[in-house]
Amino acid sequence: MLESHRPPRGSYLAVAGVVSMIAAGAVAMSYLDNGPSSAAEAVAVEAVAVEDLSLGSMYSVVDQIGARSLWDQGFTGAGVNVAVIDTGVAPVEPLTSPGKLVAAVDLSSEQSDPTTAYLDSFGHGTHVAGIIAGRTPGADPALAAEHPEWFMGVAPDAGIVSVKVAGRDGQVSLASLITGIDWVVANADELDIRVINLAFGGNSGETYLTDPIAAAVERAWNAGIVVVTAAGNSGADAGGLASPATDPFVIAVGGLE
Repeated sequence: MLESHRPPRGSYLAVAGVVSMIAAGAVAMSYLDNGPSSAAEAVAVEAVAVEDLSLGSMYSVVDQIGARSLWDQGFTGAGVNVAVIDTGVAPVEPLTSPGKLVAAVDLSSEQSDPTTAYLDSFGHGTHVAGIIAGRTPGADPALAAEHPEWFMGVAPDAGIVSVKVAGRDGQVSLASLITGIDWVVANADELDIRVINLAFGGNSGETYLTDPIAAAVERAWNAGIVVVTAAGNSGADAGGLASPATDPFVIAVGGLE
């Protein structure tokens, strides 16, 4: 089993198939569209002073990695949908703007339970999706520097496609993970998916040349999809990258305290 990388302190810096292999049960997909934005969706958030924010807040992180300067140039993620292969996405406010959650599929063991299907019962997928593209409804990236009370992910205008492969324990089988990657490849054109975020990792004991997860992410790369994966949470003591971060065709992302 592979475990999702639990977010350590400072983890905001770290992020940004074969259907027959799924356990018994039909795979369903939900297309999510809340309709056009309304002028009534004004931002009403209690004011926060910049000096009261930690260096680990998203407001600080987007400056540390240069994202805000890209927003000023008009690069906000608009037109790009990111497939988050993780534990699902919960309907928290920064992920409920119209058009934010483009589609969702549940390939996990929780798919047959109506109380958990599609939804994040662990928290990790929501955390990651928020870092990538969360946005306080009605907030404008061009004005975000003046509003530290707003939540703004790295690419606030990007869309999220939630690919749930793990449930409440945060663990995923190799089969489900590979199925999730292949599902994205098969649906990338229809859903305009251009990036995969894969915040899972493990030690397969194999090189990327024989690792089945590496083979799956290379299928995505060959399909023109950028694959971003977690380097791992063990730091200098790890002795190397986790799989599939070892594959040279992916972007491996690490964090710092």
